[in-house]
Amino acid sequence: PHPTHAQTTTPTDGISLQISPLPIELVAKPGSSLTTDLRVRNAGTQTEKLQVKLLKVSEDNNGVVHLSTPGPNDAFVNWVSFDRTVFDAPSNQWQTIKMTVNVPKTAAFGYYWAVEYLRANAEPTQAGKAVARGAVATFILLNADAPGAKRQASLVSFGADKKSYEFLPVSFSLKLSNTGNVHVAPHGNIFINKGSKQVASIAVNPTEGNVLPGGSRFYDAAWNDGFPVYVAGADAKGKITKSLKWDFSKVNHLRFGHYTAHLLLVYDNGTRDVPLEASVSFWVVPWRVIVGLLFIGLFVGIGLWSTFRKSARFVKRRSSKNNKPNET
Repeated sequence: PHPTHAQTTTPTDGISLQISPLPIELVAKPGSSLTTDLRVRNAGTQTEKLQVKLLKVSEDNNGVVHLSTPGPNDAFVNWVSFDRTVFDAPSNQWQTIKMTVNVPKTAAFGYYWAVEYLRANAEPTQAGKAVARGAVATFILLNADAPGAKRQASLVSFGADKKSYEFLPVSFSLKLSNTGNVHVAPHGNIFINKGSKQVASIAVNPTEGNVLPGGSRFYDAAWNDGFPVYVAGADAKGKITKSLKWDFSKVNHLRFGHYTAHLLLVYDNGTRDVPLEASVSFWVVPWRVIVGLLFIGLFVGIGLWSTFRKSARFVKRRSSKNNKPNET
């Protein structure tokens, strides 16, 4: 889940909804009760009747977030109630639903829900017939602040997709795992150095998306501040293509040499910021540019040498003519 002010989604059945905020992070003492506001706006052109559904959220070791219907052992869903579960949503109007969580004294650490909004009058399912239904969801992250909370993350891997490149971008990927019992949000930067000089800085997880306990999250980042640079596109058939972009205003960003990418992330363990660090090295060798410059240099050199020889012969002829005795 990534925190943003609002998100607009058009699900498969055509309903368009905007929700805010996303996600909602709550902290409560065991044995207490708290209330939060959920906001949803119908971005469509006609009034919709919506219903609220509560799902549980989990995250696996491959970074996939799962939303599922609570089972009989998921007692924590019974802590939640809403002031209304079915309501009319006129076009372009925000609706507020109050969500109350009664946290029992036995609660501890992290609990995670998704509040789903979908059409209340959706077409019923029929045997042998597929029905497309759309919904959007607000993630609720609750930390039951009890003794023994463990906020801990580990960096599983960090690397670049290749060891050498002709032109940028350089693509980085990293995997983080939550080895504690409360959600964490590591964030930071990848610093690109050539020798001792820093030449670039790339933000990692700038929206501070959370990693849930027992789960992992993959993050991607790219260094694309170069000249020239490959850009992705699509052909007429929708096939992904790659082409070089020659922006001559960035000619001073021609990348050549050995570089080191240093990853520095931090997360809050409840008392201090804990760093996570790793490094990877790679080469950028723009051989086509180098070959082109060599050919240009060769032709310029040949031209200068030819001009020099012609000038030398001309000077020699002039000198010989001037030194020849006059005939009487």
